[in-house]
Amino acid sequence: MMIPMTSGCLQTIPGTTPAPTDCCPEVPLILTNSAFPDGAMTFAYDSNTCRTTATATCSTTDASLDLYAAIVGNEVNYLEYAQNTATTAFVCSGGSWTFTRDGSTLVLTSVECILTNPPTGRK
Repeated sequence: MMIPMTSGCLQTIPGTTPAPTDCCPEVPLILTNSAFPDGAMTFAYDSNTCRTTATATCSTTDASLDLYAAIVGNEVNYLEYAQNTATTAFVCSGGSWTFTRDGSTLVLTSVECILTNPPTGRK
């Protein structure tokens, strides 16, 4: 018994390139103008040509000091903090970097990496 075979071509849909308004420039890192010392900040982007996501990492410059690293947005919003190294993600939306937590989104105009003492009352 012979089984009939059918062959053909399927149409493929070309990939889309994000519109320039969906891309962001580098994250706007600023040096702190507060009493807190600056930490070491690095960013990893999903693309060098059209950045749509960024991973920010803030680290202490000397782990023996037992300081916390904190990522601060817009000079007053603590986005993430942890002992020695803090990491968080940003998403580009309409050409601006945003940070989202618990359903609330903050449009970032600046990002800082500061070093601070451990929080009190935390176990």
